[in-house]
Amino acid sequence: MISRVAVVPQPPLLVPELTVRSRPETEELRAACLRAVSALAEVSGDWLAIGTDRRVSGELSPESTGTFAGFGVDVAVSLRAGASRGCGDDELPLAALVAGWLRGVAGADSVRMRLLDEEASPAVAGQVGAGLSNSAGGEPAGLLVLADGPRRFGDYEREGDPEGVAELIRDGLAVPGSGKLDALDAGSAERSGVVGRAALWSLAGLVESDDAAWSGELLHSATPFGVGYHVAVWTRAE
Repeated sequence: MISRVAVVPQPPLLVPELTVRSRPETEELRAACLRAVSALAEVSGDWLAIGTDRRVSGELSPESTGTFAGFGVDVAVSLRAGASRGCGDDELPLAALVAGWLRGVAGADSVRMRLLDEEASPAVAGQVGAGLSNSAGGEPAGLLVLADGPRRFGDYEREGDPEGVAELIRDGLAVPGSGKLDALDAGSAERSGVVGRAALWSLAGLVESDDAAWSGELLHSATPFGVGYHVAVWTRAE
């Protein structure tokens, strides 16, 4: 069963090798993400992860490996500790790359990566979330959720509602089961530049399908460089 959840964004700037120079905003975000995944590692070394992509959907091979070379530096990652480079697809989607990198820095053994279509509906995503605990088995397990935004620049700001969407996400992550994540409208989220909204709806579906109480802690919420990044940890009551 899933007993702890870490919600993190997926910008490549989390990886130190990909940043030209250290900036306080980046350091604070990275520290919050590492704190969140360290909390997952306290529960289990084998994680589930859920994110979104426009090209790839479904569960990736646990032997998958990849690299951030497409973002400027050849930083190798894998979904399982000890996986040999070349066992999987080096062209991993960004959510999977970040999940693999966080697995490595947290010292976890493996991460089972499930990708939803970025355009998945709230109903479909919620059903996926409701089934996550069953797929985790009977032992305590950790879930990594990857999503970021909204974006406060250009068309996103002119056509969307980034301030309102950011408030919904921030409040929804602070209080599990509050209904705020369910209230995230697909059209508004897309126009506001949210990436991974289906992953957030899956998280809502997980908690709504669970009779146990959940507590949440919002570790970070900021908009450096015009993009909203939120980090939270949810824990299931024993």
